[in-house]
Amino acid sequence: MSTVWRGVPRVGPLRYPERSLIVLGGVPGAGKSTLLRRLYGLEGTETRTSVTHDGVRIVDSQASRNRLTPWLRRVPYPAWRWAVHLLHVARVLLALRMGGPVIVHETATRGPVRWLLGWYCRLVGVGVHLVLIDVSPDEALSGQEARRRRVSARSNRAHTRRWRRLLAACARGPGAAVPGAVSLVLVDREGVARLSGIEFTAALVGTPRRE
Repeated sequence: MSTVWRGVPRVGPLRYPERSLIVLGGVPGAGKSTLLRRLYGLEGTETRTSVTHDGVRIVDSQASRNRLTPWLRRVPYPAWRWAVHLLHVARVLLALRMGGPVIVHETATRGPVRWLLGWYCRLVGVGVHLVLIDVSPDEALSGQEARRRRVSARSNRAHTRRWRRLLAACARGPGAAVPGAVSLVLVDREGVARLSGIEFTAALVGTPRRE
């Protein structure tokens, strides 16, 4: 399955096999957190992986930052961003080991992380599916302002540059973006606003609980 949606009149739910990793990707401000809040009720204040009553694990990078903030709040965030990334990736790998569907909030602009996730999913027999939200730099900045979490101009430029490289890889197929990926959905902001859900063959979406 490889589908491109850009401003289509209507988008229904996306459906995947139960043993799947859904990489919800996009630059900061693209709308990933907004989608997770709308579909699963995530508030952005979670500190742990959220799990629906049907066993869908949702790994949000913001939860890892929230978890470390009480200990590191006095230190400038750029100095411990790496610790957030490490904890986030570790939580994704743990969620995959526990079985069932996993949805990960991930910019997807870091090549080594994409490679690691693809390699690990091959190892444990989980299919990787990409859902990428493609927005313009101005739309991304607007999204950052709306959520009151601005990233630096330098970081924005880096994410934009890497995102363009990712899209170029996607043009060759999902496996060129993430090793072993079997599907790709590329959607703009209008399309993602009309996405009604993410469903799995043996686990319907429910209300998240905290592990």
